Amino acid sequence: MKEFIDTRHWPLVSLHMPHRVADEQANEMIEQFESLYARAQPFVLLMDGVEFPRQSGRFMATCAQWSRDRFTEQQRYCLGAIRIEADETLRRAFTRRAQGWNASGRAPYPYRVVATRWEAEAQARDWLAGRSPAAV
Repeated sequence: MKEFIDTRHWPLVSLHMPHRVADEQANEMIEQFESLYARAQPFVLLMDGVEFPRQSGRFMATCAQWSRDRFTEQQRYCLGAIRIEADETLRRAFTRRAQGWNASGRAPYPYRVVATRWEAEAQARDWLAGRSPAAV
């Protein structure tokens, strides 16, 4: 099983969303977010897995509240999130949602969707170097 948050390649942080988060795991996973932001250093999220875990109401509610409470920290330290999706049909769907997120004015950081890890790492390096986010 993949780790939820993997910081071994800091400041590139892998986030793997599992298909389901049991209620008893919700707090532990939120603590991983807390640890990530407690570093107080810029990073980029490289995401894979499902968009939202199923049958994970407690996790989703806790995560949504955490996101609202930590909006400022997210703006300060997360330079962007990049979803890696090889499937073209899914990638197009994720891209439409990313465009909405980026245009909403409520996003704490930019969100991009790419096909490969290589593309994700290239975009992450640009963000880390201070270059503006590329169009979705």
